[in-house]
Amino acid sequence: MRFMKGSCSSSALLVTDRVNRRYFSGVDIGEGFLFVADEKVYFTDGRYFLALKDKLAGSGVKAALYRSEEDLKEYIDRTGIKTLYVDYSTVTVEEYKKYKTFGVKIKNARPYIDRKRSVKSKEEIGFIKRSCEIVLKAYYDTLPEIKEGVTERELKNVFEKKCADLGAEAMAFDTIVAFGENSAVPHHETGDTKLKNNSAVLIDAGTLYKGYASDLTRTAFFGEPDEKFLKVYDAVLKANILAEENIRAGTTCKVADGIARAHLEKAGYKDNFTHSLGHGVGLEIHEFPYLSPRREDKLKNGNVFTVEPGAYFGEEFGVRIEDTVLLKGGKVERLFDDDKKPIIIK
Repeated sequence: MRFMKGSCSSSALLVTDRVNRRYFSGVDIGEGFLFVADEKVYFTDGRYFLALKDKLAGSGVKAALYRSEEDLKEYIDRTGIKTLYVDYSTVTVEEYKKYKTFGVKIKNARPYIDRKRSVKSKEEIGFIKRSCEIVLKAYYDTLPEIKEGVTERELKNVFEKKCADLGAEAMAFDTIVAFGENSAVPHHETGDTKLKNNSAVLIDAGTLYKGYASDLTRTAFFGEPDEKFLKVYDAVLKANILAEENIRAGTTCKVADGIARAHLEKAGYKDNFTHSLGHGVGLEIHEFPYLSPRREDKLKNGNVFTVEPGAYFGEEFGVRIEDTVLLKGGKVERLFDDDKKPIIIK
């Protein structure tokens, strides 16, 4: 494939899902098919065609009208495509069978797409940084609203309005607000639990700016924290900092995860860190690379990912501290500028 270095011109990438169509074309359209080869040709139907032409003006990507699957087959035949690369993680079995009828060999493009999207451009990094600025400021602007009797849902609504007022296009995922024992559930569904005195307050949220996501988790405490909470918080914070200080370009995802995991195990919380250290962030809130004990992929300069160690204690509380970071010049650059010290609200 010409879209891959050293590839042959008889191959092409067919991009069908919306996120990857946006990535490879630079525009966001509800429906369509994008061919990436010696040229980029974007097919869409009559509902979107004129809007697509306007959005693609000057981009070098051609707009084409899609009326039926015969238009795709005709394009493949005319351009001599023999091998069609598609994303096995998004293409359905029905679509796969249809593409096989085009008389081409089908191969998996997902590894290429993961590697390509994981190294962010200067423009992408700028969008992510702005998204991080928005979610961090909204978090600290929301702290004065943490009062006894407020519900998780009410605090979530306040927080999300502040994000919107600061310029967020939308939330990157469903905001998690968890009080007390709910904070021990990593993916707690925000509900109507009222805040009581002497409770952990965990907020996990991200915003979208120009389509690019941020991801932040902070754990505060309302009331007077006991020794156990402070000890756990200190261990999680140190795990977070150790990972950020020691991850380098070339570090495998497994080793990166192990840096934080080893510290929490030494602190006595081996069984309380129940998820992976982090995940890539970009047009999607969870994308390659994945900082997991099971992944041997090596981190590269230009990767943007989360560092989010946590420790969770059944019906008591949980602590998670999550940064979105950039690997630059071989080292981690935090995209949040707070000191992450424990915040006690009285």
